[in-house]
Amino acid sequence: MSQRVLFAIGEMSGGGSQRQLLGILKHLDRGQFSPELYVVSPRGELLSEVPDDVPIHVFAKRWQQPLGKIPGSGFRARVRDLAQLLAERRIDVIYDRTYHMTLIAAAATRKRPTPRVSVIVTDPRLDFETNPERFRRIKRRLLRHAYRDADVVAAVSAGVGEAAADYHRLPPTQIETAYNFFDIAEIDRLAGEELPGAFARSAGRFRIVAAGRLHPQKGFDILIEAIRLLVESRELRVERNSAVDSPELLILGAGETQSQLEQQIQQAGLGDHVRLAGFWQNPLPFYRTADLFCLSSRYEGMPNALVEAMLCGVPVLATDCPSGPREILQNGRDGRLVPVENPQALAAAIDDAITNQPLWQQQTSAARESIIHRFSPPAGIERTTGLLETAVARFRERSN
Repeated sequence: MSQRVLFAIGEMSGGGSQRQLLGILKHLDRGQFSPELYVVSPRGELLSEVPDDVPIHVFAKRWQQPLGKIPGSGFRARVRDLAQLLAERRIDVIYDRTYHMTLIAAAATRKRPTPRVSVIVTDPRLDFETNPERFRRIKRRLLRHAYRDADVVAAVSAGVGEAAADYHRLPPTQIETAYNFFDIAEIDRLAGEELPGAFARSAGRFRIVAAGRLHPQKGFDILIEAIRLLVESRELRVERNSAVDSPELLILGAGETQSQLEQQIQQAGLGDHVRLAGFWQNPLPFYRTADLFCLSSRYEGMPNALVEAMLCGVPVLATDCPSGPREILQNGRDGRLVPVENPQALAAAIDDAITNQPLWQQQTSAARESIIHRFSPPAGIERTTGLLETAVARFRERSN
């Protein structure tokens, strides 16, 4: 008989964690597990893509009582609701993703004991400590206990696992590395769709694409400054009658720093070179038709967009941020790495990519094959299955 596993996350927007969870829901072996989904909010463009055989439980629809204005009342309501759901659905194991949901799931499983896998997606010192949080000290203490109580803590890269063990003082034996996986056939299909007409390529332009939530984490301000330095440098060469391509940067995404980035673009006079292209449900045609994909992040966990770009056959450039890019690019073998928060280094690398396009393109076939070998769905589902089985086994050991 298959085990009931509840996957829990705040909402199903188009972020990397949400896309990864959607992939698990689609590929998980139904003979072994019966998956269900719990979300706090009904918002999220990916909610409609959840497979029909997966029951969806939404806190905002289930909870009919007023949340109240006392600090923590909303959190307590979510904990109570999730605990009730675990009992109602006789859930055998829960898998929570992102630290906000981990806090809720940990408290809920104390009310209704259930084996638990908690997934950490970024270096907590760089993520939790830099995000605006009320009652940060209290939450940090609660979060440390939440991870310690988990049967398995899964980190999306080895670097994230090491950082989490240090920050939360977790025993290394509790942490498993569980890389994200990617549906290669689906990515190839989506990448083959037409590029929107408004973004057609122009002759003589070297197109750079970046993608992600418009948030300080992603370092788009550093990338825009790199483009300013690059344009300034290459314009001097044009004045000296050197034939050079003009750089064009498209940033795909939406988020809280949009107005600041727009102002930066305007003040730098980069209206002809940098464009905020908004959020796209399918960004892959942008990657496929780019000359270079650039990840300029200050920190990451395992950046999905970087992997997707490599699968689309585009040369990639990434900051050597903690953590993920170095592991994905195999220490720079499959793409270029530059220091974090260094616009000069980014500009120099982009300039090299423009000047030596054939050399950069030569890396792409081997890079794609490396990704297919390491991050295919069968390998990812095998890792996920192992996490769930380990959690159940450890829970039973503790209960006996």
